[in-house]
Amino acid sequence: MATDPAALPVPTALPFHTRRLTIRPLSLSDVAAMHVVYSDPEVTRFVPGGVRDAYGTRQRVIDLMAHHDRHGVSKWAVTLTASGALIGDCGLQFLPGRADLELGFHFARAYWGHGYATEAASACLAWALANRTERVLAIVDPRHETSRRVLTKLGMQPIGRDQILDRTWIVYESTRHTTPGHLKHRNLRDKI
Repeated sequence: MATDPAALPVPTALPFHTRRLTIRPLSLSDVAAMHVVYSDPEVTRFVPGGVRDAYGTRQRVIDLMAHHDRHGVSKWAVTLTASGALIGDCGLQFLPGRADLELGFHFARAYWGHGYATEAASACLAWALANRTERVLAIVDPRHETSRRVLTKLGMQPIGRDQILDRTWIVYESTRHTTPGHLKHRNLRDKI
C-alpha cells in the first residue's frame, strides 16, 4: 500500500517531527554518527562515491550543510525522537546541473527494516511538494530493490532510466498532480 504524502501532515519548518523521528539540519557534531553510515560498504554499495573515510565523511557533512544554507534543502539528519540517536540522513538535493530536486536517504544498517526510510522520506516528500516544487525525482540503482520498494510505498512512479553522475539510474517521480509519470514523459532523456 502506498503512503500518500498528500495525506500526511505537512511540516512547514525544520525540524520535522514524524511519529518516531526528528529530521533536522546536519551539523559538524554529527560527523561521527554519519561516519557509521558513510563508511559502511553495505550501506554505500549503491551510492556514488561509495565508502568514505573520516575526512570524506566530514567533507560530505560540510557539503550538505552548505547545500542547505544555499538552497534551504539538503539531506538532513534523521534522529530517533525518543533517544536522540542519529540513524542516517534523508532529504532533498539538486541533482548536478539540473533544476530538479532529488529525494534520497541513507541509514545505518542497525536501523534497516524498521520503516524509518519510508517514514522520513514521506515527510520530506510531502514538505517538498507542498512548499518547494511541482515535482520531486528520486534516482535509484536498478539493483537496489529495497530503495525501489520504499519509493513505491511513497507513491513515486518509475518514469525511465537516465545517465546521472556517470551511472545509469532508474528515475522515479512524484508530482503535486495525479497524472502518472509515465503519461507525462514519453522520452525521459528529453525531459530531464
